[in-house]
Amino acid sequence: MATLEQANTYNEVRGNELWSDLEPSQARALLADAEDYIRSVYPIRSDLDATEQRIFDGVVCRLAGIFQTKPPAVAGTPSIKKESKEAAGFKKSVEYADAPADPYPYVTAVLRPYLRTASGSASFQIARLVR
Repeated sequence: MATLEQANTYNEVRGNELWSDLEPSQARALLADAEDYIRSVYPIRSDLDATEQRIFDGVVCRLAGIFQTKPPAVAGTPSIKKESKEAAGFKKSVEYADAPADPYPYVTAVLRPYLRTASGSASFQIARLVR
């Protein structure tokens, strides 16, 4: 997990002055939330080398800084794009706007090389030959 010292340095270098106003317990909570979010959304490999871990920790620090001012939505309510109603036999149709596919594309792009993949695992097919 990214340390408080790493997060302080990361945010200081990037000019995030709001980060320095946080109590240490608040900063640790944001770091934990960011790492929990990343690990729940992205299947990160467990065998990151030192360079990969440093980059991963940087992404955690970045996301924690984002969470400071814009916490992630726990459950998004779909926004209504179009709604129509009819009388008599009553027919109602609702069209919802598409939710953004990826709320953190930077995180996705940076972490893509660190994801677990099925490559390297054995695969086979079972078939039945009919003559």
